[in-house]
Amino acid sequence: MCLLCVGCADEKRALSSAIAFRTELINAKGCSFNARITADFEDRVELFVLQCTADSEGKFSFCVLEPETLKDICATVSEDGGTLTYDGMAMDFGLLADGNVIPAAAPALVFAAWRSDYISSGGTEENYYRATYERDFDSKKLIVDTWFEKRLPISAQICYNDQCIIQMEITDFSFH
Repeated sequence: MCLLCVGCADEKRALSSAIAFRTELINAKGCSFNARITADFEDRVELFVLQCTADSEGKFSFCVLEPETLKDICATVSEDGGTLTYDGMAMDFGLLADGNVIPAAAPALVFAAWRSDYISSGGTEENYYRATYERDFDSKKLIVDTWFEKRLPISAQICYNDQCIIQMEITDFSFH
């Protein structure tokens, strides 16, 4: 019984921390971070690094840092759509989650989850706390798990239809 109470306390503390992070994110002028993304297509794995920036209105921008062949491709994503700028280069990794997730837009999807998706659960793992965000696509759920250290995100994973499709290491996170 006591272990059950400790688990409830850990989940409550993690959920409170996730809500506090959301509040700080919404009240900030924006944020920036780097995202090292691993996208699993079952038949291959794609790796890339993005430099990401978001404003207080939810507008999200990124520029590719790696791989070198795609460096400096930049995009802006908002709820209304997005733009992609490049100089003779194209970035086509394919689609995941039945066409609902573009791997390069994964950080924007994680950022949107932090700002507004349903926080379904939380917990603690060693020195980290985890928050789980849910978004529905038809009858299937897109799950974003984020791990935080000292109130800042350090990693996230996106799962669709009970399969992890994207893992993301987050570095240099800062509020503006």
